[in-house]
Amino acid sequence: MKKKILIETVVDIVCPWCLVGKKNMLDAVRESNSEFDIEIRFLPYQLDPTTPQEGVPRLEYLRKKFGSESRLQTAEGMVMKAAQASGAELHFDRIQMHINTFDCHRLIWWAGQQGRQLEAVNALYDAYFVHGTDLSKTDHLVQVLGQAGFNSEEVKNFLNSEAGTPEVESLLEEMQNLGISGVPFFILNREAGISGAQPKEVFLQAFRQI
Repeated sequence: MKKKILIETVVDIVCPWCLVGKKNMLDAVRESNSEFDIEIRFLPYQLDPTTPQEGVPRLEYLRKKFGSESRLQTAEGMVMKAAQASGAELHFDRIQMHINTFDCHRLIWWAGQQGRQLEAVNALYDAYFVHGTDLSKTDHLVQVLGQAGFNSEEVKNFLNSEAGTPEVESLLEEMQNLGISGVPFFILNREAGISGAQPKEVFLQAFRQI
């Protein structure tokens, strides 16, 4: 009988390191499928909850955050190197807006009620980091989830309601109470944690140790 492992994956949609870490984690899960029965659950984190709902120009936001263009280029270069090593696709040049991710997290929570979190997460990351889609706009979120096989009308109705708001707020508070101060962060069976976009081998070792 295969040992069960629950991986609670704490991410933010605007975090490129989360994209890389997710790719490495999923590669490790696929490779160890014969050894373990692994369930993946996604939990919310917001790198900057003060970002306006309509978003802000990405370059302007990041230049201010990093203090200079050269520091920003160095930081992005490190992420690109890690993305290339993991096989994750990433196009910073296509992203125009830095967004408030709360509605993205609501959608991920909603997809989880249908057992389809990974589909929603993959679609949102692909839209933002591959195609540069402005996910601050409800119409764009509806389109992205619709293309991923979700019912567009249901997505639109959900986003235009307050559903999922208290649940996501509660989960964000729980992550804070757990002491998580950066993402990605992977919680294994509530027994061990992996911080950062670690290589596939780190996940494989952790699966066997837990």
